[in-house]
Amino acid sequence: MTDQTPKPNGQRIPNGMLEDNYPRNMWWVAAHRDEVTTKPLARWLLEVPVVLYRLADGTPAALYDRCPHRWAPLSEGHVDRDRLICPYHGMEFDTGGQCVKAPTQTMMPKTAQIPSFTVREAGAFIWIWMGDQEAIDCDPPEVGYQIDPNWSVVNGYYEVAANWVLIRENVLDLTHIAFLHKKTFKQDDWITAPDTYMEGETVCYEQEFDLAPLSPLFCAGMGLPEDKPIKRVQKGRMPSLAISFSDWNVHDPAPEAGRRSDFIMRGCHIVTPSTRGHTHYFWAAAFDVPEISEDVAFKTKASVTAAFDEDKNLLEKLQASVAADPRGLDFLEVTLGADGAGIKVRQILNKKLAAEGRSLR
Repeated sequence: MTDQTPKPNGQRIPNGMLEDNYPRNMWWVAAHRDEVTTKPLARWLLEVPVVLYRLADGTPAALYDRCPHRWAPLSEGHVDRDRLICPYHGMEFDTGGQCVKAPTQTMMPKTAQIPSFTVREAGAFIWIWMGDQEAIDCDPPEVGYQIDPNWSVVNGYYEVAANWVLIRENVLDLTHIAFLHKKTFKQDDWITAPDTYMEGETVCYEQEFDLAPLSPLFCAGMGLPEDKPIKRVQKGRMPSLAISFSDWNVHDPAPEAGRRSDFIMRGCHIVTPSTRGHTHYFWAAAFDVPEISEDVAFKTKASVTAAFDEDKNLLEKLQASVAADPRGLDFLEVTLGADGAGIKVRQILNKKLAAEGRSLR
């Protein structure tokens, strides 16, 4: 009888999905900008409890969400001008994490200092740097289109019970759309791998398709019928492990009189590690069309959510299965032609971790 026991080949380029595989020295998205107000927000980021809030002038701030006195979550407190007030004994903290007032005593507790994090508001999101604050050498990725009135943006959020790198690899693998999303995207011509290349440190892909109906997920946003053959060029960019874009460059070869013939739908995929084995996933579908109707926005969001539910369901089962399997990552992993972008993700990940003095097994 042939031995069917899988051989322990393991991953040739590890992705660390069962461990702490989060680079610290880079920008991650902490929250959508509308989530962060003067009412403190609790959020786990990179296995760290963080409290996000705004000062009276609207400036965002972030501290470790744990009072150094009796460890109460500061996110249960409140903001008074530029100070975050602990709900337990009223200790007041500035944006640097230093306690500047302890109302229950006259002596200042000088050792009452908690970590603070640099945050910046860019586009529709609040970005956070969780690593060495002295190592910040760049701005968050350019996402100005998200608040440009000439674009219409539909967005959503998931907490996914899977490691962030699984989502990152998933959204850069276009060939799964014809199979996993056969009933939602209905883009059956997406079965060949795109050309993948690097522009500096940005992972890119590009693929041109023949005349075919556009996925019904995006027709309404462009005002196109679902059965009309159009030309499209898919262009993707991943300027950071935290964010990637997928542009649907659509050309209608026979537009109705007075109608546009060219459109862009820009998909945006943002991942931020949460607790171990969980990820914050923010997505957006943006059309270069100003002021789409509420009905179109609602229909688009419902359709995209139905498709992404399929990803979430499969990736969560994948994570749970691998985590429960005693062989873990020591199982044969075959690389296909469509995995070019995913391989580059792992190479970038391992390079960043090595620069921080860390490595994946």
